[in-house]
Amino acid sequence: MSTAAPPLNAQEPLLADGRRAACLGAILLVSMLAFEAMAVAAVMPVIAAALGGDAHYALAFGGMLATSVVGMVLAGGLSDRHGARQASLIGMLIFGAGLLLAGMAQQMLVLVAGRVVQGLGGGMLGVALYVGMGQIVPKALHPRLFALFAAAWVVPAMVGPSLAAALAI
Repeated sequence: MSTAAPPLNAQEPLLADGRRAACLGAILLVSMLAFEAMAVAAVMPVIAAALGGDAHYALAFGGMLATSVVGMVLAGGLSDRHGARQASLIGMLIFGAGLLLAGMAQQMLVLVAGRVVQGLGGGMLGVALYVGMGQIVPKALHPRLFALFAAAWVVPAMVGPSLAAALAI
């Protein structure tokens, strides 16, 4: 299996047949990760207070960030050995497990554990996403794709905190 992107026809759109679903799925995944990040950041003070966990507030963010770095390293090796698809699937499963654990938490340390698990999966997803899309999308179209990835943070950044605050009240 070749990992090189197909040659580019200069007139070819980013969302051409054969990669449209992958590109749209990747943009949706970035949007979902962005929404989660923005929403949680907005309501974490309320969550920490409700769980009596102000002393562990920083761990909910720092733990996730630290394990995301581990997830990035794991996904790089996994992508090299078995492909980005397998790293993506494992990352999604781990991230989803972290979401469930954090979402069901009745204590702050359980929430922190969920966020740590999320970080591992999220780090894996980020790397696998870029590896996979680098294989599917021709190099000349990468700037367009990455611009859409950046744009995928706009709506979650504008709507996510307000929506999360409304749910937290």
